[in-house]
Amino acid sequence: MSVTQVWERLFIVGIGDAEALAGSNPFGITTVVILCREKVQKFSPDANYLHYPVREARPIPVGHFDEIIDAMWENIRWGTVLLASQSGTTRAPLIAAAWMDCCGYKNIDAALAEIRTMRTIDPNPILLSSVKELL
Repeated sequence: MSVTQVWERLFIVGIGDAEALAGSNPFGITTVVILCREKVQKFSPDANYLHYPVREARPIPVGHFDEIIDAMWENIRWGTVLLASQSGTTRAPLIAAAWMDCCGYKNIDAALAEIRTMRTIDPNPILLSSVKELL
């Protein structure tokens, strides 16, 4: 699996790697948050799966963003969260950076810069702009 740990209990992957959890869960992932339209076909019996399709090149609606951040607050308190998007380079790192901003760890730009040192990322500018407006 091409898993990137971006924070103590927060990981990023592409959708294909999220399916690999069905066979092996070496990081003890307890919640998988899917951020693309695709759904996971294989599931780990030890993980909770949440699906919040985010369009890559469109602004994210405020209610949708709030749902995702609320789900992260709830699930990261008691476990380990895996954010999965199509390739793991656009939506997942952007939402991870937004989470880091929301919880006061780093502002979104600093968080994206930190994630960029660990993994290739390419946040869509339209989506990024809309997330920044919601923070």
